[in-house]
Amino acid sequence: MLNQHKPRLLAFFILLAALFFAAGCSSSGGQEPATDETQSDADHDDSDHGHEEEAHDESEPHGRIPNENGAAIHMVTPADGDVFQHGDQIIVEVETENFDLSQEGYHWHVFVDDTSWGMIMGGSANHALNGVEPGEHEISVYLSIPTHEEYEDGDSVSITVEE
Repeated sequence: MLNQHKPRLLAFFILLAALFFAAGCSSSGGQEPATDETQSDADHDDSDHGHEEEAHDESEPHGRIPNENGAAIHMVTPADGDVFQHGDQIIVEVETENFDLSQEGYHWHVFVDDTSWGMIMGGSANHALNGVEPGEHEISVYLSIPTHEEYEDGDSVSITVEE
């Protein structure tokens, strides 16, 4: 009896896995701008899937608060002035001081031209940006506490993406 239901069970589990994957990929996943603050786990699949852009008015505060206890974030890659080709995956790697990314709720945010491109949790210190359009861009990173408030002292670099 079980053999006759195997195709249905297999289809059910594939559908369940697809739904689970889709829910997990509601994060920015480093692909394109996020529609809201979302998470990207270290084992998140960076396959191409769509996300809508969230524009931030630069005059609006991002909920930034003073850095506490010497907490700091520094971008290891990319370096200021780096040049990429359109279609390249841009890896943003950070180092932190006095801020434990593995502590529950503690994470960092990445922005491209003041537009959110991800909320990185789970202790991950890197995040892939895919789909950055040609032109000059500013990539910024900020530490964030469990309430999603960002520390005001982040780090940023300017890069160029060529066609």
